[in-house]
Amino acid sequence: MKVALVQQDYKVGDTAGNVAKMKEAVAAAAERGAEWAIFGRDAVTGSPLFGLAESAAFRRQAAEAKAGLEAFAAAKGVRLVMSDNECGYVKIVCAAEPFRHGFAEENYERLLAEAKALGKPVVWVNQVGAQTGTIYFGGSCVAAPSGELTALPLFEEAMVVIDTEAVEVLRSAQWGDRLEQLRRALVLGIRDYFAKTGCRDACVAMSGGIDSALVLALAVEALGPEHVRTVMLPSEYSTDHSVADAEEMIRRVGIPQGQSWLVPIAQTFGAALEALQPVLLGADDPAARALAEENMQARIRCMMTMALSNSHKALMLNTSNKSEAAVGYGTLYGDTSGALSVIGDLYKEDVYALSRHINAAARVEGRTEPIPEHILTKAPSAELRPGQKDSDSLPDYPVLDAILVRLVEGGKSSAEVIAEGYDAATVERVCRLLLSGDFKRFQLPPALRVSGCTFGVEWQWPVTASKVL
Repeated sequence: MKVALVQQDYKVGDTAGNVAKMKEAVAAAAERGAEWAIFGRDAVTGSPLFGLAESAAFRRQAAEAKAGLEAFAAAKGVRLVMSDNECGYVKIVCAAEPFRHGFAEENYERLLAEAKALGKPVVWVNQVGAQTGTIYFGGSCVAAPSGELTALPLFEEAMVVIDTEAVEVLRSAQWGDRLEQLRRALVLGIRDYFAKTGCRDACVAMSGGIDSALVLALAVEALGPEHVRTVMLPSEYSTDHSVADAEEMIRRVGIPQGQSWLVPIAQTFGAALEALQPVLLGADDPAARALAEENMQARIRCMMTMALSNSHKALMLNTSNKSEAAVGYGTLYGDTSGALSVIGDLYKEDVYALSRHINAAARVEGRTEPIPEHILTKAPSAELRPGQKDSDSLPDYPVLDAILVRLVEGGKSSAEVIAEGYDAATVERVCRLLLSGDFKRFQLPPALRVSGCTFGVEWQWPVTASKVL
């Protein structure tokens, strides 16, 4: 039997647009002799629906669109399959599985084992495309009992017509390693977010650090340099090389002249500081006052970036990473702001690894490496006070990330992490920070999900809950 595996990118709620796309696939499948056309789950409506699922008017609209599609397919002599189905000679799974590290490869091994156990082919069709933070990876396939596999690409639309009685190996789709998959997932997430919201342009506040550098590189790849605007906002504590590094990065990725601005914040901060002196001088705790002054700078930067966003109709991309979000190392209404959190599900060590991967790919292709070497090698710093480094407030990132992965993704207790050989005081400190930070995480922008354990989705801790783990 010839079946068409149809892997498409849908828009949530756009039943007319989704069905029009599906009709094109049905017509193409019919021309190639397919008897069945198999789609991912929720193809007509897109997924996830959230509140749309409760709308009676939308359900009627979706039912009418589906009926029209079925009539079109019947006229073409093609049977539609949009939900799980099992007949005597094939098992079909219609999926809407989001991306998370390693799932594609694990899924294919599972399907091959299932096909062998059943003694018949297993057809698995998945959606592709991003819906806010959820990234569907595609990777549809047919697993044969003989161990042969036909697999479609990751992160792009595709269709293949195969004979389930003679599955041919078409594993020519290059999935790439973990970092390449991560790059492609994030680029797709940015591109679809802008395409599906109808927005054209993005803006990024460039600090000269690795996080904003990676976000800029991904945004330029997703949208093109002509659709990205940048602003540099140095304070009196910023080093000269921070501005120089940011300017070099902007030049390398090809941001056109007139789309990048340098706006020092020292004067604005000074005026705000002077106006707030009566308030600040009344603080009993000098450390609390110092923290307030640091956070004022982050919020001034947010205000200025949002002025760029509003005036140029360019959505602000958040540049905070998962390590910072985990331990509350960020300023509410400051560097935690933005429309979309691009790297909010990447630990700091992943940020460095992906940045180096992007540079290495550019070298192989004969292109200029987008991220300057000095950005990759200098010590991370918020530059909100003289000589500040992230390591002044946090454990070194390799240690911090290793502990967080065990607590968050691994679901381990502090005692179990300590038993693995990590310093008890460090682990307990990280636990306290992790469990006291959800009042900030509840207010973060949606993050592109890649880990399978994203803050605000799979991992939440009640704000008022016990701080013991």
